[in-house]
Amino acid sequence: MSGAKEPSEYQSDPLFTDFPQPSRPEPGYYAEPLFELPRQAYPSPTAAAPVQFYELPEPSQTATALSAAAGSLQLTPRQVLAQYSPEQWEEFILEWVLGLKRENYMSVVGLGGSHDRGADVAAFLTRHKTDGAWHCYQCKHYKTALQPAMAYPEMFKIIWAVGEGHYRVLPDRYSFVAPMIGRTLKYLLVKPEKLREEFLLWVGKNTAKLAGDYGKAAFQRTVDLARRTDFSCFEAPDLAQILEQHAKTRYHATRFATPLPPRVLARPMPPPHPEAHETRYVQKLHDVYDEKFGGTPTKPAQEHPTAKDNLQRQREHFYCAEQLRMFARDSVPPEIFPTLQEAVYKAVKEVEEDDFETGWNRLKAVMAAAQAMQLDGNRLIEVIDSRDRMGMCHQLANHKDDKLTWVRKDV
Repeated sequence: MSGAKEPSEYQSDPLFTDFPQPSRPEPGYYAEPLFELPRQAYPSPTAAAPVQFYELPEPSQTATALSAAAGSLQLTPRQVLAQYSPEQWEEFILEWVLGLKRENYMSVVGLGGSHDRGADVAAFLTRHKTDGAWHCYQCKHYKTALQPAMAYPEMFKIIWAVGEGHYRVLPDRYSFVAPMIGRTLKYLLVKPEKLREEFLLWVGKNTAKLAGDYGKAAFQRTVDLARRTDFSCFEAPDLAQILEQHAKTRYHATRFATPLPPRVLARPMPPPHPEAHETRYVQKLHDVYDEKFGGTPTKPAQEHPTAKDNLQRQREHFYCAEQLRMFARDSVPPEIFPTLQEAVYKAVKEVEEDDFETGWNRLKAVMAAAQAMQLDGNRLIEVIDSRDRMGMCHQLANHKDDKLTWVRKDV
């Protein structure tokens, strides 16, 4: 997809001449990929390059200047999107599609290769991928509303791709995703028979160009298939619908500076006995208790009343931080929680490295530092609890790299 204007190499249907058709200096009608791919020249449509699937990357979203402005100026999401660059629009759409993946699809992939063969993003409803039921998303971002003459080349391309065997079947849904959809295209999309009729008229006016680009035989096969195709598969979701669905994703609150969903801060109840994923940090606590209270094979130190009570609290702190991690997974972009955890680490590591007579003293000092530290610039601050701070220290102690340790056994 691109912010550049749409090509004018095809003839526009005079029925719609009241809508000015944008143009660009270098003609070309292939839609650029929704996601960043290595730049390359597009060969002719007849080039025998295989369709390539690639996994969608996680969006790299951080709070943009526009997102920050949304909070301070109380801009609506629509107002924020209206000011987006093509790149910001791409990332917003990626977030939306990933949200749809969680709700509806077995998998979602980008379509790479020499060119996109009529699809930017493919969403599969079965394990058969494009050999079974699938949905296609074609991303368009122009300064003007999307009009029929801008959509017809993409319709031709996807029908050609099926006719030539690049896909076994047409997608059940082919969605043009654009900030603005022109009223004429909206009208045609709700009247599939009329849409097919107008599409075929457009093909007739551009026969020479299309036949030259695709080859006469492939052109004729595409036209024949188009005449048999149910054009109800073509649609253009309304921006309000996209925003409603995006609001259910982990990206929405950060992108548009809206409040996070409420977090239930109930006291976590760890399992009666530590589980496998707790092994490392719990063993470090046992080392603290062994050093402080001593113990024997028949009466371990962790059975000491103070140690037993302390271990229960520390495990509750750990599970509280785990709750926060799960909340973050559903409510904020993926980098937000690791960033918060890293901020805690950098603050308490300075304390952990100090000299202490016992690991008990070191543990207590680090926990106090975690509660007292100032945390800024992270969306999770509005829902964080003091138990989360202490629990993140145990997450760090549980890390495979032993980021925090209470008893120094090497000195």
